Amino acid sequence: MKNFLLITCIIVMGFSVVAQEETDSQISSKKEKKEKFLLPEKGEWAIGTDFVPILRTLGTVFWGESEPMGFQGTPYPFSYKNANPNVSLMVKYMAGKKCAIRANLGIGIHSFTSVSDSIPDDAAIMNDATSNAKVVDKMTGNKYSVNLSLGAEYRVGKKRIQGIFGGDLLFGIAGGSNTYKFGNEMTEDNQTPTSFSQTVYTNTHTSPYSRILSSKYDGAIAVGLQLTTGVEVFVAPKISLGGQVNLSYVFMYNSRNTIKYEGYNGDTQQVEKGKEKRTQPTWSHDFSTNNVGASLYMLFYF
Repeated sequence: MKNFLLITCIIVMGFSVVAQEETDSQISSKKEKKEKFLLPEKGEWAIGTDFVPILRTLGTVFWGESEPMGFQGTPYPFSYKNANPNVSLMVKYMAGKKCAIRANLGIGIHSFTSVSDSIPDDAAIMNDATSNAKVVDKMTGNKYSVNLSLGAEYRVGKKRIQGIFGGDLLFGIAGGSNTYKFGNEMTEDNQTPTSFSQTVYTNTHTSPYSRILSSKYDGAIAVGLQLTTGVEVFVAPKISLGGQVNLSYVFMYNSRNTIKYEGYNGDTQQVEKGKEKRTQPTWSHDFSTNNVGASLYMLFYF
């Protein structure tokens, strides 16, 4: 009788173990299917954007500056006088389950106006030395920056949290210009009109005093390489949040500045306008810890 009970208990325990294994297997299978449903498949596309505006806001709150060091965005933030793109558009194509081709485009355009309404009115002062009349000088400007990266990545991991390793080619262009309008006209009687102090230009042979009418930065070009590593987490079917760190090497070429100016020519007794290159081209390359940046982004796969 005791042997019968022992055998019965062993059989019942065996069935229990088998049933538990089947249950665990079913749960594991369901979990794998669910996670597989979350992940992108070969041939799918993804589109998304980074969180640079959020990072800049956090920088203002916690660091007291417009952009915290290190959070430089993607791709490499090549710009002209801080005309960094606020947002970059990200596109990926899944060439396989573990590899993808990717591109990132950032465009920054900034226009601005500066007005000085405290410029003495030269004509009024000529008529009345005690006059407090004022005129207005105005400067309008614009600057732009376009950054592009093209590259590939390899993924590690089969579940919703995946490691990403990649590399990109970098390309960037940037430029800008300023235009000035003056309240005091340059004439034979007023050959040195009161103007914006930064517009005084004396590097001419025919006019001892000249002032800048416009200045144009002929442009800059950057090319380089970037290595990245990061993590992408799928929080919902075909929706992911990612973060990455990048290290870049960039070669930059800066062209010359072109200015247009006006000045009174004592030989011809006329106000004349001219144009000339003000600076020489420069070349530089950048590879240092300053090139270590980070970005956070969201992607939608379809």
